[in-house]
Amino acid sequence: MRTKHWAAPLVAAATALMCHAAQAQMQMVVEATAKDVIGSRLAFAVKERGRTSAGFKLVGTREDALFRMSLVTLDDKGGYFTVYSAVFSAWQPQTGTWTYLDNLVGTCGTCGTSRIAECADSLVASADQVAEEPRAFYRAYFSKEGRR
Repeated sequence: MRTKHWAAPLVAAATALMCHAAQAQMQMVVEATAKDVIGSRLAFAVKERGRTSAGFKLVGTREDALFRMSLVTLDDKGGYFTVYSAVFSAWQPQTGTWTYLDNLVGTCGTCGTSRIAECADSLVASADQVAEEPRAFYRAYFSKEGRR
């Protein structure tokens, strides 16, 4: 049986690209205070979007994360929409503290029952945009330190 000599380099290149993509993902935790029904559904959808994101790897605890989204929701008392606020922060390995990012404008809004997926996509996209600077910092920092 003849083997294709061109297949091995393609498989090696694809494997290298997948490993590079996995390394490019930043560990993110989503902490949510969502006691209302719509807010709970929004928090769940944000976590699901984070889990499938190319830029993030969803982790369960703050101790395992480099990036954090804190999501707070409030019920409209009618059960049709929620008011949300999201705050982003990044772990500072030199000081062992969290630093808040891009909070001059903040990310807040309303989300109704028919727009949960759209709101979750928007929040994860905002997180990805805010995370660009920390992501570059971590690449440089951990390449020197040889960790995470």
